[in-house]
Amino acid sequence: MSAGYAELVRLPSARRLIYALSSATISYGMVQLTLLLVVQKATGSYPIGGVAVGAFAVCAGVSAPPRGRLVDRKGAHPWLPAMSIAYTVALVSLDITASLTSQPWPLVVLCGAVGAVMPPLFASARSVWPQAVPAELVRRGYAVTSLLGDIGWVAGPAIASALFLGPWWIAPLVAAATCLIAATLSTPQRDPTRAAMRPEPMPRLRESRGLLALLLVGVAFGAGTGIVQVATPTIAGHGGHGSLGGPLLALFALGSVTGALWFGSRDSEGSSFSRFLRTSVILGFLIVPVCVTSSLPVLAVTLFVAGIAFGPATVSIFEALDHLAPRAGTEALTWMTTAEGCGAAGGASLAGYLVVHVGGWSAFTVASVLFVIPAGGAIVAHATTLRRRAAIQN
Repeated sequence: MSAGYAELVRLPSARRLIYALSSATISYGMVQLTLLLVVQKATGSYPIGGVAVGAFAVCAGVSAPPRGRLVDRKGAHPWLPAMSIAYTVALVSLDITASLTSQPWPLVVLCGAVGAVMPPLFASARSVWPQAVPAELVRRGYAVTSLLGDIGWVAGPAIASALFLGPWWIAPLVAAATCLIAATLSTPQRDPTRAAMRPEPMPRLRESRGLLALLLVGVAFGAGTGIVQVATPTIAGHGGHGSLGGPLLALFALGSVTGALWFGSRDSEGSSFSRFLRTSVILGFLIVPVCVTSSLPVLAVTLFVAGIAFGPATVSIFEALDHLAPRAGTEALTWMTTAEGCGAAGGASLAGYLVVHVGGWSAFTVASVLFVIPAGGAIVAHATTLRRRAAIQN
């Protein structure tokens, strides 16, 4: 019988890590909207706020692998708190600067600095789970990590929006404080039954075809996700129901939570990479109804059902990285998040144009293709490789 989530939360090390992730998801969930609104309040311009958020995203993506490598090689204890302090200084500096000037470029530069020093808390947590809990509970930990990340999609922006109903300078301070708390709690005591892991360099991509394939499929997976996240509120707004954009995305997140919790409670056999590829293909087929009609009821049901496949895909990515880069946990996930982030940026940029100028169906058709074709091609290539190896052995 598989161990359940109750057994996971009985462990002090697991509870501490869950508290850390809960705090991190508040900070990371609210930071982009916070930056947008702080810059908008200072300059009076939403486009400049968008540029500032773009600077944050670019700097966060480019610097993520080096930050992850630093945590892997030098240790989480000194570097996660140090990065969280730098993140806090950058947010407070933005707060002060926004109250003193309406000039855009200092604000844009400081938003970029926030992204450049943001501690890789979720990536570090993924590498800590195998050391913090027994092996049979690791998947449950990954599922909880995915769950909290999904909650951050919804709760973070909601908290940021609520805070801006009062003095606008409060929101950056809350984002900074929750990050500091998360960094403090992100290094739980290791389970004494588990051997300490000595970090090793991440495999070079030319030497690990599996890791390269995972990153390439991750770009397409991120692009599909970016389209869904932008096309959904755009479809709602284009149809005169802009207020439904948030609830519709919340349904997708709710489906993802449901799928991750179900998947995390099961003991699956076979390759974790193959499971990620299969769930990506399933996700692509599950959003096909929106390719036929963009009616809001169909969109609502489809997003929840598709989310059920999205959660297991996220957990499978964590497990695949354990196999493909077992001793470079933090850096490996930062590479994956960077790959997905690059794809998401492209998908998000394309989605609005497709919805407005072609139709909502076109955006979800492209997303479906991005989920299905690269992952399906990787499945075929993997199966072909296995058959060749079997033929050689025979």
